[in-house]
Amino acid sequence: MTTPARGPRSFLVGAAGRVLGAVFPRRAVPEPSSVRRLVVIKPAAHGDILFASAALAQLRRGFPKAEITLAVGKWFTELAAGVPHVDRVLDAGSFGTPGRYGWKDVWGFSRQLKREGFDLAVVLDRSPKVAVAPWLASIPHRAGIDSGGRGFALTVRVPWDRPVHEVDLMLDVVRALGVPVEEPRLEFVPSADHLRYAGRLMQEWDLTSDAPVVIVHPGGASNPGMTMPSKRWPATRFAALADRLVTEHDAKVVVVGHGADAPVARQMRLAMKHPSIDLVGQTTIGQLAALLKRVQLYVGNDSLPLHLAVSVGTPVVGIFGPTSPAINGPYRAAGAALVDEQACSQTRAFKPGPLEACPDCTCIEGVTVDQAAAAAMQQLTTATAKRSR
Repeated sequence: MTTPARGPRSFLVGAAGRVLGAVFPRRAVPEPSSVRRLVVIKPAAHGDILFASAALAQLRRGFPKAEITLAVGKWFTELAAGVPHVDRVLDAGSFGTPGRYGWKDVWGFSRQLKREGFDLAVVLDRSPKVAVAPWLASIPHRAGIDSGGRGFALTVRVPWDRPVHEVDLMLDVVRALGVPVEEPRLEFVPSADHLRYAGRLMQEWDLTSDAPVVIVHPGGASNPGMTMPSKRWPATRFAALADRLVTEHDAKVVVVGHGADAPVARQMRLAMKHPSIDLVGQTTIGQLAALLKRVQLYVGNDSLPLHLAVSVGTPVVGIFGPTSPAINGPYRAAGAALVDEQACSQTRAFKPGPLEACPDCTCIEGVTVDQAAAAAMQQLTTATAKRSR
């Protein structure tokens, strides 16, 4: 289901938050040397947790004496294990995953936090229920995003009052804590086992020749708590794009995704004129990251593998519709983010709150195969030139 549009309930939550914000006290930013235990709370979802990796690197530098814990929902601990600059991952269970938790989970998570004795909580989430948990845990310093009054329980509040990339919004929280931001980027570190697995896979499928390897992910846009099919470019267009890359660049095409992506991946592969390699449902997140690190290009929708490719330094072509590249796109990445200028993500006015896609959204179909092919071929030409040096 698509994230619900902003309605009366959202308005009332914001209004109540603004009233409570006048009651809850703010506090001065703590001295970095006084912070021994710091928790970053970003329960969901995959792409957002990768976005948080940029802030985590800055917090590590700004609070050098602190033990840094990353708290994520139970569905996202595998991903969090590969995010660097973290001493420990805390499994928050269902807490913070949209549609999967209630006030009982908020109380339970607050008890977890209280037992840990944190000095500072950094909340990189907009939900008032997420922001209230560290207050219930009596964590003295609580910094985070204040979306229309929803951050009332925070002692340092960073307003979300303008369209800005999600990564930069998180970095604004870091800045509010007095930490200068230097050369931010997304990061994910595959383990040695993941890298060995990717190497064996490249050998097994004969992907170590001079022919460029392109990973394509035609599915995605599905997380615990949210599914948005309107973020998926048609499978037949991915097929046409892949065929052109094979014909014009002699590329080897590898199709990836989790098990739920199998139907759309099959549709893409059946529509192709050239053979491709099917790895759908056959890699973990870490293994996929290691494989992405070895290839010349990634092409896909706005979903985890796109941002995973960015985090390991692989050029990307991302295709967007109801979400905006300026807010959710590949962050400081080599490559391109394509969106039709008439897409709802480009024409709607900014306002804090849940994403509002247009009814029965097909905006992503405004991106043509020719546009995607031109962007992909430009990246492959650049990659080929670098390899020949």
